[in-house]
Amino acid sequence: MQAMQTPTQKPAHKCRIGGATRLFGIVGDPVTQVKTPQLMNGLFEAGGNDAVCLPFDVPVNVFEPALAGLKALGNLDGLVVTVPHKVRAMSMVEEVSDTAHRVGAINVMRERADGSWFGDMFDGTGLVLGLKRIGFEVRGKRVKQLGAGGAGAAVAHALAEAGAASIALTDPQRELPEQLVARLNRFYPECPAKVDVDPADLAGVDLLINCSPVGMRPGDGMPAAFGAFAPTLQVVDIIMTPAETPLLEHARRSGCRATNGRPMIEGQLAAFAAFFGIDMPESFSCFSDEHA
Repeated sequence: MQAMQTPTQKPAHKCRIGGATRLFGIVGDPVTQVKTPQLMNGLFEAGGNDAVCLPFDVPVNVFEPALAGLKALGNLDGLVVTVPHKVRAMSMVEEVSDTAHRVGAINVMRERADGSWFGDMFDGTGLVLGLKRIGFEVRGKRVKQLGAGGAGAAVAHALAEAGAASIALTDPQRELPEQLVARLNRFYPECPAKVDVDPADLAGVDLLINCSPVGMRPGDGMPAAFGAFAPTLQVVDIIMTPAETPLLEHARRSGCRATNGRPMIEGQLAAFAAFFGIDMPESFSCFSDEHA
């Protein structure tokens, strides 16, 4: 199989696909909701890369043969993996990062020079990078996290790896935070994690993160019966639509710093660019009018 190549640099222009164009893709089921192609293609255009990112709708029942076929393409350099394939994709690469091993899933994979494939996980790393970009340093902070599912697990691992002082987890499915706490305490003993039975208890918390879907649907309300927030609290709701969830509205009324999932997506894109060996212009914004 042809080894991965860094996309050829040339003056920025609108993408025109040709025989030398390098291919990237995102696999999921469904993929109609994903924003990765727009963001990656905006990045390719800004950097003058002869490359394109395409969405691939891969049903669960044909995941392994479909991915094997994609990997066999000589001009495919890498894939982004989204729900529900992140765990199964682990079996489709020869090696994974320490982070991916700890989380038990990957969301990116690339071909290496020897023809083997390498996987990594940036769901949580993207949030940590994004928070740093807006001036919030995770190291030494006490975290309360709502939601311990797929995205929540990746976020919790990234927070612990980034040096959070402690993590308290809550989820309606009690087994999820219990399993996640066990893994966190195994891999990051210096960052004690615990299951918190009271999602509204924010005593001593520096960073509140909502990784649950509560807030996406009209009428959802907040994910817990919170009182007024301390103005020193940093609040993150990784939901992107709507842009202002009830949790974020409540945080702003309390005078808190609050953000939706935008820093997480920006951080992920920077991580994707580094992973795939693509230059990301300093002036590039994935949320400009052109690339939104």
